[in-house]
Amino acid sequence: MTVAVREMDLTAAVAALDTDQARTRMFDSALTLHTAEEITRHLGDLGCQDVHHYGIRNVCDYITDDARKHDPAFYNDLERLELALTARHPYMHTARLFQLTARKHEK
Repeated sequence: MTVAVREMDLTAAVAALDTDQARTRMFDSALTLHTAEEITRHLGDLGCQDVHHYGIRNVCDYITDDARKHDPAFYNDLERLELALTARHPYMHTARLFQLTARKHEK
């Protein structure tokens, strides 16, 4: 989504759909990308239960007017929207990042 919306490189966005590899600009390092579903399976294999999925940066990264984000009123509204979307389907799946919380039960 970021490549398509912010960079407006639709060819690269299509290519990104078929790879789990990415590169960071800031640190110029390779990343292997994982889905929340993949990590949830690993957590299950480790004995974790009660997994909860949250979307992080659901909207913020797709707003191209970065200067507006520094306006306190706009930022407050953006934060309220981000918090409202964090655990709602389908937004958790379209967010830039995700967080999973889980509980490992003692045997």
